[in-house]
Amino acid sequence: MRVAYFIRNIGVSGGVKVVLQHVQMLKEDGYDVTLFTNRVKDSWDLKVKPVVFDPESFRYLSDFDIIVASIYHDVKMLFSKGIRKLVHLCQGYEPIDYLSRISGESVTERYQRKGFLSLLESRLDILKFRKRIRQIEAVYALPTFKAAVSKHLVELLESKYHQKCALIQNGIDLNIFHPYPEKVWGANRKIRILSVGSADVGFKGIVDTLDAVEFLKQKGIEVELIRVSPGIPSRREKEGDLVHQFLTGVKEKEMAELYRDADIFISSSLEGEGFGLPAIEALASGVPSILTDISTYRNFNENKDFAYFVPTHSPEKIAEGIESFIRNVEFRNKCIENGLRVAHAFSLERTKNDLIKFMTDLHSEN
Repeated sequence: MRVAYFIRNIGVSGGVKVVLQHVQMLKEDGYDVTLFTNRVKDSWDLKVKPVVFDPESFRYLSDFDIIVASIYHDVKMLFSKGIRKLVHLCQGYEPIDYLSRISGESVTERYQRKGFLSLLESRLDILKFRKRIRQIEAVYALPTFKAAVSKHLVELLESKYHQKCALIQNGIDLNIFHPYPEKVWGANRKIRILSVGSADVGFKGIVDTLDAVEFLKQKGIEVELIRVSPGIPSRREKEGDLVHQFLTGVKEKEMAELYRDADIFISSSLEGEGFGLPAIEALASGVPSILTDISTYRNFNENKDFAYFVPTHSPEKIAEGIESFIRNVEFRNKCIENGLRVAHAFSLERTKNDLIKFMTDLHSEN
């Protein structure tokens, strides 16, 4: 079976990582897989050589049995070319993010600027966001085959668009993401907190993590915040002493070491989070975690006993969670133990089984 995946660029991000995992799994199972991209960055150890997509590539699309795209622009473009077995792989429902920007719930540094021009710019952006939401919803309504990486995305798409959506659950490599055999928590240094994601992506809620660390410092509780991001630091991350270390372009095995070295992991994401790979990676690495009470994290396990859950936009509660982990050894150890159990349900083997079944079922349809 010939399968093609489309991805805008091969930079460091969770969405790119998922696509590369799919490509590799299918290749290992004997599929003829082509990875099309507009731009290649030397950020991954690629086992499948990507092909730069250009206008001439359209001539060869009919040679593929199944074509998969994750970004709505690509889905729209491929559908317009008459691709019959086109799969829309949903890794996050984009309208939620745009709605949160319109409502002011999702705030980045850019929208905190003052002045007439900034206000005018934000007003124009709201009009642009509303138009984009309509465009995205039109793409999801297209009669494409649907697959999503988490249960809550499957439920959302099936409910809103009345089309069947398959679950290809995200997974992690448990041979890479695992705890140290023996680790002394917080030994001989400040408590090390790890946060992953770009502050420029509003639904990541990074500003709430920064606020929580600031609260602790004001109380005289010294911690080290390690920030990992695919992009450049925000002004607040560069200035002052909130961020002990800012890292970008971190590869997978280096990331695994960062998790193992961390004392606490924080994800303060909003509902726009499609899955949250870093949260599962942290749990698998034995890191006590503070997570926001959003759909994707609730769906990790119905018993919310594997992390300290906080409401969205609640830096005070995040700070309380950090203090709880510092002071309550029994609670901390229980979260570590339960987190490991939850994470082991998200193996790459499970992902591969879901993926192969989906491809087989789709190929067998007339």
